[in-house]
Amino acid sequence: NSDYPNFYLLWYIDLIATLLSLFGSLWMLVSGLKIRSPRSLSLKLILSIAFSDFMYSVANLLSNFENETGKGLCSAEAVLRQCSFFLSIYFSTCTAIASYYAAFPRNRINKSRSFYLLALVFGIISCILMVGIL
Repeated sequence: NSDYPNFYLLWYIDLIATLLSLFGSLWMLVSGLKIRSPRSLSLKLILSIAFSDFMYSVANLLSNFENETGKGLCSAEAVLRQCSFFLSIYFSTCTAIASYYAAFPRNRINKSRSFYLLALVFGIISCILMVGIL
C-alpha cells in the first residue's frame, strides 16, 4: 500500500537487495560454469543452490512490479517462487547429507547409492508437496 509513510523507502531497499542477490547468484553461476565440467559433487550442489537463488531473485524482482502488469506476471512470480523455494530446500538437504558423509566416513554404507536414494526420496516428497500447494 503506497499510503504507508515509508513505502517507497522500503520498496527501494527491497529492489536494491534483490538486484544484489540476482547479480551475486548470477556471478556464482558464471564463475562455476567457467570450469568446463564441474565434476565434484560439492561444486554441483553449490551451483544448484545458486541457480535456485537466481530463480528466487527473479521472482522477487517480478513482485516489485506486479501492480503495473496485472495478474499474468503474478502467476509467473508465484510459480518461480514456489519452484525456487523447493529447489533450495532440496539442494540444501543434499548438501547436508553430503556433509554428513564427509564428516563421518566410517558410517558410509555404499555412499553413492544411499546418498542418491535419500536425495530421490526427498525430491519426490518435495514434488508431491509442490503439486499439492499449486
